[in-house]
Amino acid sequence: MRRSVRRLLASLLVLPLTVAGCTVGPSDRPPLAVYGAPTTRSPATTTLPPTSAPTGPGGPGRDVEPIEWTDCFGDVPDTGPGGASFVVECASVEVPLRYESDPTSTFQLEVARAAPSGQDPAAPVLVVVSGSPGQNGRTRVAAVAESLPESIRKQYAVVTLDVRGTGESQPARCIDARLTQTLIDLPPDPSEGDAADRLVEIARALTFTCTDEVGPALSYLDTTASADDLDNLRAALGTPTLTFLGSGAGATLGAVYADRYPARVGRMVLDGPSDPMASPSEVATARGPLLNAALDAFGGACPDFPGGCPLGDDPVSAVSDLLTSLDELPRTSSQGLLVDAGTVLLALADGLGDVPGWPELATALGAATRQDVQPLADLIVEQNHLDSDDNLFNGRIVYGCNDAAQRLPPAEAATAAGALPDDDIFGRYLLGTVSLCSSWPAPEHPLGRVSAAGAAPMLVLGSVQDPTLPYDGVEALAGQLDPAVLVSWQSGQHGAYPASSCVGDIVDGYLLDGSMPNNGILCPP
Repeated sequence: MRRSVRRLLASLLVLPLTVAGCTVGPSDRPPLAVYGAPTTRSPATTTLPPTSAPTGPGGPGRDVEPIEWTDCFGDVPDTGPGGASFVVECASVEVPLRYESDPTSTFQLEVARAAPSGQDPAAPVLVVVSGSPGQNGRTRVAAVAESLPESIRKQYAVVTLDVRGTGESQPARCIDARLTQTLIDLPPDPSEGDAADRLVEIARALTFTCTDEVGPALSYLDTTASADDLDNLRAALGTPTLTFLGSGAGATLGAVYADRYPARVGRMVLDGPSDPMASPSEVATARGPLLNAALDAFGGACPDFPGGCPLGDDPVSAVSDLLTSLDELPRTSSQGLLVDAGTVLLALADGLGDVPGWPELATALGAATRQDVQPLADLIVEQNHLDSDDNLFNGRIVYGCNDAAQRLPPAEAATAAGALPDDDIFGRYLLGTVSLCSSWPAPEHPLGRVSAAGAAPMLVLGSVQDPTLPYDGVEALAGQLDPAVLVSWQSGQHGAYPASSCVGDIVDGYLLDGSMPNNGILCPP
């Protein structure tokens, strides 16, 4: 690690990175116009043609009892963080634990619906799955609805759900405080010292603990089974097709659904999906240069943050020095979290794709350079929901391992990391995270090529410099999906909708009246 950190950014390629700040939902963060101002360019559009679709591998579609909405209790707010109020209701949908062999073993899929007061009860439904598994489940339905443009909220009732293994839907809560700490301070470079041996121990502990805590259900918590759950939800909602908005892992879920149930695809928007054919190690090595470039852009933007740059005159060098100092002398936060170089890399890997969050990230890093690691620990807790039952490490580990056929031993991760350029500390760190699945059971449904042949046209969105889920993967997925129309944004922000007004115009037109853009539009910064 030390040789990597000391060379960090001394030899970084200085790549142009045009990014624009925007969040999914109201935010009090300052606009960062330097990364690209909103545009109002109207794209060329056509009207969706009628389509017919064959049966996919999931079957013709499911037939279940109609959903019964009731009042929500306890932990489901009816007001978003920006103050928008909704009529919020909750429901449960019974789904099989294992579709192929034991459909009689079931659990309750927990869902919620948010609608503006006075909306027609027969209004169409937009199912939204955004972020990592569990990140925006049923308890976040008001916040998710509030994040959408008012025109979308007026036309659609918004539905969110706890995908299986998260929230209250067969929860897989196996990442306890001890494992959480190990994931926060992972070795920064698996090729140095005893890092590979430590990763072996962590991988075994993750596998043993999750297998013991969750039991046989552990293997059935994956994106393919969640796609089948989505069709049960669609049937329960009483709609012949699913209208769907997914981002990140939610977008990948939407692609798998479209492949399994092409005849059931309505209007579908997939924002920043990953390529289901790419191995985790391929994604890790692809992200490294993108994160390096994003860090360079972050450093260049820092002097313009409100109040100036908390990292001084040379922000990138300050980050490099921080990595070195915390590698040599970790510090402990008030929560008892050990903060070291791996913690900094985790915060950067999660935060550099969130451009509106850069000032907060800079503040946390700046405090850490002054030996106050509390803001950085607080940021990690916020990013990963560590202060709630919905610790996002659970979904990331369980879905990440169950969706991937690759099992990369730490020794092989160390070899691959050692072959990377010295300046690519992100690629080295991320290869180490891939090895966390090395002891995991073989997957029931590893992801692979999707086609959705015959499905209705759908939108696939991607930011061309996204350091969270690389644009190459978005392009690859769009190429696999027969009915996909690709819309790109010249940005490094993870998530193009509704961050870009150009992309927003396209998506809103598609969701509201079926207007389909020309394939290959590139929206400006």
